[in-house]
Amino acid sequence: MEWWAVLMIGFTLLILLLLSGIPVAFAFAGLNIVGLMWVTGGAQGLLLITGSVVDSVANFRFIAAPMFFLMGAVLYRSGAFGLIIDAVDKWIGAVRARLLYVTMGSGTILATLSGAGIADTALLGSTLYPEMEKRGYSPRLALGTIFNSGLLAAIIPPSGLAVLTATLAQIPVGKLLVSGFFPGLMMATTYVIFVFIRVRLNPSLAPVYDEPPAPMKIKLYSTVKLAPFSVVFFMVMGFILLGITTPSEAAATGAIGAVIVALIYRRFSIGVLNDALRDAMRIAGMILLIISGSIAMSQTLALSGATQGFLNLLVGLDLPPTLLLLAMLGAIILLGLFLDQISMMMVAIPIFSPIIGPLGFDPIWFWMLFLVAISIGAETPPFGLVLFALKGVIPTASITEIYKAAIPFVLLDLVSLGILVAFPQIVLFLPNLALGT
Repeated sequence: MEWWAVLMIGFTLLILLLLSGIPVAFAFAGLNIVGLMWVTGGAQGLLLITGSVVDSVANFRFIAAPMFFLMGAVLYRSGAFGLIIDAVDKWIGAVRARLLYVTMGSGTILATLSGAGIADTALLGSTLYPEMEKRGYSPRLALGTIFNSGLLAAIIPPSGLAVLTATLAQIPVGKLLVSGFFPGLMMATTYVIFVFIRVRLNPSLAPVYDEPPAPMKIKLYSTVKLAPFSVVFFMVMGFILLGITTPSEAAATGAIGAVIVALIYRRFSIGVLNDALRDAMRIAGMILLIISGSIAMSQTLALSGATQGFLNLLVGLDLPPTLLLLAMLGAIILLGLFLDQISMMMVAIPIFSPIIGPLGFDPIWFWMLFLVAISIGAETPPFGLVLFALKGVIPTASITEIYKAAIPFVLLDLVSLGILVAFPQIVLFLPNLALGT
């Protein structure tokens, strides 16, 4: 069967299974069983499934995910994370849609403390969405701001995905990490502008607040209280840049840093640790189960030749470099419809790496564009890993509602990607300034 037919059939079946209400992990498992048995021509495909499931989660690079979940859970359960929300809340004041702006501000700050966007999304969703739901916010707008704020962790340093991309692509890790700072802030700004315009055009989407604004003294005090969080930032980003730890190890030191922060605020206890460990295991188990299913699906597609045929088609096109760049980024976004970010990296980086130099693309610029593209893939229906992570922590929200919430923010991120393509210095200015040209 032709590779394009395999893609179409697999994509259609996945959509039907997800729309039927079957849990995501089981939808992937069922599709993988049928697909691998068909590709291998018999029951030996079942042996491949067991091997791929074990290998997908029993991999050292994934230790960063539960460690970042644990770091966020400790900050949340200890109440330390609430100080960030409180400080952002004080500065924003009594404006309409305040909690939406608090979400975006907190998500941006949290991105500088965490390398796992899924963990941030889960944390923001479990913390802020119940209050927004109670106050009558538009569910779609609330859900959209939550998962997009969480996605900033994939762009703003420290980013676990940036470190993994740099390692696989064999480019300087420090430069790629630093290059995400301005793109991440730009994306956060587009979210704020979008929410402001939406609420201005339709005030019923969010309530208004009558509380008087906080005095400047209180605003400054709430900001100074955040100083201990620099410990977490240093024990993640600082340790990576200084070469003290690997990215996966830095996630663990970040979790230790979160415990230190909780101790500084005198909010740590054995009960907090137990609750944080329980939360981290629950969320990590859910995410790793989905990842195992998606990686098994990527194995099915790879064995059938579908993904290789799709990417080779694009690479083999006789196009000018700029159009080929857009085609490559478009391919990554389309792959995000049915693959997770790690699988996209495993498939695309070996193919793209050899042609970056001959095309004349700056490698730091290209791989940051790549990170933005796979982040867009993570929020694109039907299979956006962040969307399902949000569903896991907000069971009251339907998957259809989450899909609809994703659409405008996907378009916003596409606009941001276009700006980064047109203006490479947004990506390159800071790494060239800080680490040399």
